[in-house]
Amino acid sequence: MTDSRNLPLAGQLRAALCAFVAEAGTRRLLPTVFHVGTPGGAHVTFPHDPSYDAGLRADLVTRAIDGLDIDEPCPWLTRSGELDLGEADLHWFAAAREAFDRHGLTMPGFFVMTRRGWVNVATEESQVWHRIRTRRRPA
Repeated sequence: MTDSRNLPLAGQLRAALCAFVAEAGTRRLLPTVFHVGTPGGAHVTFPHDPSYDAGLRADLVTRAIDGLDIDEPCPWLTRSGELDLGEADLHWFAAAREAFDRHGLTMPGFFVMTRRGWVNVATEESQVWHRIRTRRRPA
């Protein structure tokens, strides 16, 4: 995985999206996974489990932030489907807000990524690509 710590957030998100698309390959159904840390860099992940309640999700994110050596962590979720918001997106968004509040951190956004792009749940800003190129081809 490429170290993207020195990239602006948009570059980090692109690095994370390219890694996600490369890892997904041609699979149609992808698991929903929550991440916190540096997009495209060091981060902690949790698979989405519908049986987790709001408190457990918030505690997991809080502990993940405790273990990160990052000044400004970023939360994001990867999944299949379209960029329309779903229940899992909102559950993890609420957990991330709670955990960031517990740490006195400002959340830079909450990004939901699919193989087509991302949407920031906090601001509704989005970036969509028709095709993500995950690596450069030799000329």
